[in-house]
Amino acid sequence: MAYTVKEVSGLSGISVRTLHYYDEIGLLKPHHVGDNGYRYYEQEQLLRLQQIMVYRELELPLSDIGDLLEQTKEKTAEVLLEHRSKVQNKVFRLHTLLQTIDETVAHVKGEQTMKPEQLYQGFDPEKQEMYERDLTERYGHEADEKNSGEQNSNEELVQRGLFGFSGRGGSNSSAVGRSYE
Repeated sequence: MAYTVKEVSGLSGISVRTLHYYDEIGLLKPHHVGDNGYRYYEQEQLLRLQQIMVYRELELPLSDIGDLLEQTKEKTAEVLLEHRSKVQNKVFRLHTLLQTIDETVAHVKGEQTMKPEQLYQGFDPEKQEMYERDLTERYGHEADEKNSGEQNSNEELVQRGLFGFSGRGGSNSSAVGRSYE
């Protein structure tokens, strides 16, 4: 069955303009163009669009997506499995972040207590490194040097128990019953 660009847009949520652009750059050519000038897409193009959408969801640039789509089916499957693993890791991290948010809400309401290290579970270390690089680029290494002494002092105080944090359970235990005073 052939689908018009408007129908593909409705099915996929991708705008008609974006589909036209994908055609212009050769990323997603229609199966054929009718006498009326309409672009028509078949199952093969729908599957290709789904692959494009997966790669876009993974924040790959269009130029890389075009290269990936030209690979053999085996290579495409391999790349998709690699990206699936990345998505699965991200889902796990986001689930952990949701738990941290829920536990923090309960802590703020006084319903439970938390250890200080529990406040930061689920955050993406790569994003934190990116933020740090950005700050270093903006403000230079002087900010790093000034803050490193302060950070070390704070870490030492936490380790010595001078911030008043106490609690039960290890870092892998359930949040219920953890304390943060």
